[in-house]
Amino acid sequence: MFFWTLLLAHIIADFPLQTDTIYRLKTRYTWGVLPHVFICTVINTLALLPYLQNINTWIAIVFLAAVHIVLDRTKISVSEKIARDNFIQFSIDQFLHILSIWLAAVWLNHTIDVSSYQVSNILANRQLMIQLVALIFATFAGVPIVFYAIKYWRHHLSEPAHDDVQYPTFLRRVPGHFERFLSTLCVIWGGWWWLLAVGVFIPRIILNWKEDRSAGIVSAITGFIICLCCGLAVKILV
Repeated sequence: MFFWTLLLAHIIADFPLQTDTIYRLKTRYTWGVLPHVFICTVINTLALLPYLQNINTWIAIVFLAAVHIVLDRTKISVSEKIARDNFIQFSIDQFLHILSIWLAAVWLNHTIDVSSYQVSNILANRQLMIQLVALIFATFAGVPIVFYAIKYWRHHLSEPAHDDVQYPTFLRRVPGHFERFLSTLCVIWGGWWWLLAVGVFIPRIILNWKEDRSAGIVSAITGFIICLCCGLAVKILV
């Protein structure tokens, strides 16, 4: 349970709670990662609230905060000095975050007797936590993944190549949030809901057909793949 609890906390803090302002602080100032890591630490603390009287819980929280600082600063440094932020860097960064979460969870599982604590609501519901991880990841982490896909398409596969790919503003991200949340939910539900899981992406493709059809199609295909992977992961794990 500790793994899914901490993973849910990470997904919430690293994506919906990492606003554009927080991200700009991270990339502009050496100390800029601290506000983001502070938010992550608060969410981790809330997630582990029933176990805070145990010193081992605080060791795990401090460990995750320290690792998060190192990983984020390293990613920013690599992006500035070696290569711009891309899907590979994003994937490696998230893998290392998840690895640190797994290590913290192993530590907690070996040092805390969960049966001696009274845990209720969402923290005691493994199935719900897995579903929330999938839904929140698809909804919010889908934004950079779709951005990387469009960027790759325009730079390497389209003719002529484009260099004007800009990260979407908050308002432009909202329709994608809705699409991926609903599509992932439909994949989890299964059955006839699969039709809506695919169809939810069609309206925006039609609306943007004259403006930027290639970006709309790439966004829809990438978005559905993300939702499909997240939805199927829930079916396998639950």
